Amino acid sequence: MNDVSSRAAASALKAAGYEPVSVQPINEGANHFVFDAVLADGRSVIVKFAKTRAAELGLQPRNTDTLFGGPLSPEREAYLFGLAAGAGLPAPEVYGLHEDATRRKFIVLQKMPGVSHKEYLRRSGYTMAAFLDSVRALARDFAKLHKALAFRSFGDILGENVLNPAMADNFADRFMDVCDMHLDRGERKSAFTSNERQFIRDALKTRFDALRPKLTVSAATPVMVFTDMHGDNFFVDENGVPSGYFDLESSQAAPAALEFYGFRFFLFNYFDHDAFLRAGDAFFQTYEASGGPYAPDDFAVTDLLAACRLMELAQSYWGHADGVRDTWGAGMKDLLFHFLETGEVDYIKVGSLFRMRDGQPYKAI
Repeated sequence: MNDVSSRAAASALKAAGYEPVSVQPINEGANHFVFDAVLADGRSVIVKFAKTRAAELGLQPRNTDTLFGGPLSPEREAYLFGLAAGAGLPAPEVYGLHEDATRRKFIVLQKMPGVSHKEYLRRSGYTMAAFLDSVRALARDFAKLHKALAFRSFGDILGENVLNPAMADNFADRFMDVCDMHLDRGERKSAFTSNERQFIRDALKTRFDALRPKLTVSAATPVMVFTDMHGDNFFVDENGVPSGYFDLESSQAAPAALEFYGFRFFLFNYFDHDAFLRAGDAFFQTYEASGGPYAPDDFAVTDLLAACRLMELAQSYWGHADGVRDTWGAGMKDLLFHFLETGEVDYIKVGSLFRMRDGQPYKAI
């Protein structure tokens, strides 16, 4: 699909009845061309057009979620924002769903206030106090979310009473299907040999089978899980309190563990091991104190889901070359095999790979 230019985005906005004063591209988002626009009435809006990530061309249908394989659409995204807002979390208002002259769909959203979590940490001087304050604020929000929204089954949240697949009673089955999708892509991209693919699949399935009793609908209530909570995907205010959750397109009905692994994988490990432990303690103590119902009694499920993300990132970044993430594919693959051999996810080494891009200090101040 052709790129969308700022001029084309402005033209699409005008045709849809808006009056754009300025339209600037935002270089974020694997699944969208994103623009920051100011309208004549003074509103700042975000405009998103669907795209297929270059690394996935030929490997998946267009308008497909790269993480879980479900369909993406502006209608789905608008519904997800409504769910989050209904649970009391800050999510953008949807101003409109439209099509441009080429019948490409786009969505116009409220621009949320605040700065990215990573920018907040930088402005705060990378202090431990600021880091832990923001973690506690996240815990309060996700306790609220998990109390408010539960589902009958596991899968992509597509609309009211619509999940994909239609009925999945055990999350082990649901997630092995997702793993198979990524293993297939990994072999096709030569990230995994045929023998490696089979070894990885057998090892993951053995672990999922062992955890099946913990992954039934009754034992692991499906709740709304945002799934991709890294530091560029939500905004916070000057105190680290979330002010905008705006990357919800992959949201799942899933065990809360699918969110918790992401916090350990992308956020708690932003600094060293000491900060990782302190962040985990701060989060789960606050989550439980705020009435969060699903704090884990151990991290067996979250670690397995983290290993699955290592596998996904290994294939996703395999062969990727941008001067920053050139070694991420191989690095994630090494960390995956470390887990398969030892049963341990080295979250600090995962964070060190991300540090190659983000540049934060190893220790909080």
